[in-house]
Amino acid sequence: MGRKIWAAVSGLALLLAAAGGGYYAYKTLDSRTGTDIVISGKDEGRVVTRRSKVEVPGAGGEVVVKEEVSSGTEDLAISKEEAAKIEMPFAADYFAQRLTDDEAIVCRQIYKGITERAETIYIKNDVVSPDDICQLIVMVVTGSPKIDYIDTNYSVQVDSDGYASAIFMTYTRSAEDSGIRDTLTEQAIDRICSGMALDWTDFQKYKYIHDALVNNCYYYEADSDCYTAYGCLVGGNAVCEGYSKALMLLCDRAGIPCLPVIGQGINEDGTAQGHIWNKVMLDGEWYASDITWDDPVFESSENYLRYDYFSVTDEEMGRNHVQDENKYIIEPACAATECDYYRYYGYFAQTVDDAEDAFRNAVRDAMANGEEYARVKCSDRECFDATLNWVFGDGTGNEDLFGMIKQGISDNPDFGYKASGYSVINNAVTYNISIRLKK
Repeated sequence: MGRKIWAAVSGLALLLAAAGGGYYAYKTLDSRTGTDIVISGKDEGRVVTRRSKVEVPGAGGEVVVKEEVSSGTEDLAISKEEAAKIEMPFAADYFAQRLTDDEAIVCRQIYKGITERAETIYIKNDVVSPDDICQLIVMVVTGSPKIDYIDTNYSVQVDSDGYASAIFMTYTRSAEDSGIRDTLTEQAIDRICSGMALDWTDFQKYKYIHDALVNNCYYYEADSDCYTAYGCLVGGNAVCEGYSKALMLLCDRAGIPCLPVIGQGINEDGTAQGHIWNKVMLDGEWYASDITWDDPVFESSENYLRYDYFSVTDEEMGRNHVQDENKYIIEPACAATECDYYRYYGYFAQTVDDAEDAFRNAVRDAMANGEEYARVKCSDRECFDATLNWVFGDGTGNEDLFGMIKQGISDNPDFGYKASGYSVINNAVTYNISIRLKK
């Protein structure tokens, strides 16, 4: 892969965003002759990385039936009233509220047992089958972002009627160690949230959290901490599970409802990998969001922050995300578009005729803020293809875009922008097109 050169005559670097094909393509003006040098074609880039890594009970772990006991044994479960007193994190509580009363009791028993590090967790009799217990534990653990200390393998005691009556857990970290990690994690959350103003809207707070995570965490599977909020917020390294848990903790602090979504991320070649993303409520409406995939890794190791999966509908996320079936996780539907990043800022093109205005808004705002990228989103594939052709023009770039850049240079002379070229990144799944401004 050739190195990238910003010069009078440029080379082409082919780089891919984390989903749907994407590439850089440069157009540079030759300073010696003033003529246009065409540097790129519209090939699809190759896959660099796919961000999917999950370590939760049932994902690589196993459930072993430890023993069968008489169905007439004493039920050591707590009462409904006692269960109601057990406070759980927002996400776990959200899911529990949608269960039957008995299932909710078992859910809270599991949470209480895990947080108290009980090796044997007794649960209400005649409620959950051994086939379903894993799903319930997955719900509790993924809905509780600070639980990162259980072994993914565990055993289940089954009574003679075929119901789970106890869970035998092992733990990978002491309560003392977890307390230290929780303190450091809370300190990191304090630092991030101190930058938010009290009068910000949900959208503004969520964008700030989104950007903070993308800019301060590197996608890297260094050790087991990469699956934790601690790894993301304190260590600065995480995979999707760590990003998702960190997001839940930050949103909880900011007063933004946030849920995990467990499923599969679909690669460009059609293969699937375990993945976790989120749903967030902004200004009263639910949106699907994948912070991990908004933090793609380029072959050149450049730090590229994007908003392709910032706040989208279920239909948009479902193009390359598939939620796992779990009878205990009932997710809210996401159909709203008001807080879609691109619509919110006026960077959305319903048709190719809207593309120029969308780019004009995006370039103006990016250059006024000294940013490197101007981004737009198209309504469908037809608009996306036509807009991409508009961006490239006849292969020499788009003169209207160059005019916008030159106006931005005139309006913002202190940022050091240059009008000699721009590069393009696209996501053909979410219909996003970004141009990288040259400095």
